[in-house]
Amino acid sequence: MKRGAVIAILAAMLAACGGSDGRDAVPKPRAYPRIAVADSVFAPVPGAAIPFEACTAAQAQVDSAGRWITLSYPAYGATVYVTLSEAPDQERMAAMIDNRRERMSLNLNGAPASTGHITSLDGSFEGVLLEAPGTGTPLQFLATDGYRRLVSGVAQLSTAGTAPHDSVRPILAALRRDIIHALKNLRQ
Repeated sequence: MKRGAVIAILAAMLAACGGSDGRDAVPKPRAYPRIAVADSVFAPVPGAAIPFEACTAAQAQVDSAGRWITLSYPAYGATVYVTLSEAPDQERMAAMIDNRRERMSLNLNGAPASTGHITSLDGSFEGVLLEAPGTGTPLQFLATDGYRRLVSGVAQLSTAGTAPHDSVRPILAALRRDIIHALKNLRQ
């Protein structure tokens, strides 16, 4: 075989072996690790002023005579803050609801949000879950028995403002599941 033919064959083999169009030489963007979602196992929070169930994967801390509950989810980098309030009369209840609605609106800071309505299993509480992915407070909720009890709260993620939505979506879905469970299981 002639030397020119051998060089041509080797050049063709080298070109065929490359298999790269040059794109994989560039580092890939940082990916957020997928989380293991906690099982849907719930238990009443001891010491809560109103019966409130939380996921057993959350670390519950109760303050202020059971009126404030902090649910920490270390695996998710998330915290859910819950306030349990009682009003002495209808006028005060209306003022408390107005205050919470205003607070929820301010937390949105003009961001778009969707709303879901939730009724407790025994029908004693009506609630709303406000979802605004990509904000500092992607999940907010408010529930009342309409007479004297009010439950409100907000979920915060440590990476809410910086992580791409598709990366935190499993976390938000798990928190949403837990919040809906808690609201459905509110009772007198």
